[in-house]
Amino acid sequence: MTAPRHALSLLAAALLAGGCATTGTDVGANRNPAAWRPPVADLAARTGSAGARPLRADDQVEVFLHIPAGDKSSKIADVVDTFGVITLPLVGDIKVGALTTSEAEKAIASAYVEGGYYQKIDVTVVCQSMMQERLYYVEGAVRKNGAFQWTDNLTLRSAIINAGGVNDFANRIIELTRGGVTTKYNLNQIERGTVEDPPIQPGDILKAQERWL
Repeated sequence: MTAPRHALSLLAAALLAGGCATTGTDVGANRNPAAWRPPVADLAARTGSAGARPLRADDQVEVFLHIPAGDKSSKIADVVDTFGVITLPLVGDIKVGALTTSEAEKAIASAYVEGGYYQKIDVTVVCQSMMQERLYYVEGAVRKNGAFQWTDNLTLRSAIINAGGVNDFANRIIELTRGGVTTKYNLNQIERGTVEDPPIQPGDILKAQERWL
């Protein structure tokens, strides 16, 4: 018998509070709204979807939560249901349908901070369904965050260009995360040709860092 959705949420919350990492549990999508109607934090109206393909029903997502205070981390796996909702520890149901992964990250972080759970939380959303579609992700200090279609011979510099280039707040350091391993590259050095312009693979996550003001 499948465990109730709210019980899984409580279990993940306990693991997050204890600083333990978990791979989470995929919970059922397409629940019957007549059988269970929890409160839904619908943050979609507060963030505009633009650019890359948005999250949609039946997308398999992984949400990585990192609490800088105490260095606590957790990973929750879920499936976007027909209402565009996923369930996360403490905050409960969050509507991410029609949001890009970057917009979903901001919405989730806002839910934790505005709900008074944490003063700061780092959120990364990875859509496994999109990875199967051969996509890569760009976030941070670029002009267009989101998921982009991967092409042959794609490099870090061209991927940043596809995202509209870095914005005025960028320090031009790009983090490339692949398979859980993050490597930093200096975009200035790449453009000058003094270091390699690394190839990008499907599922890669690029994050343009912001400079300290």
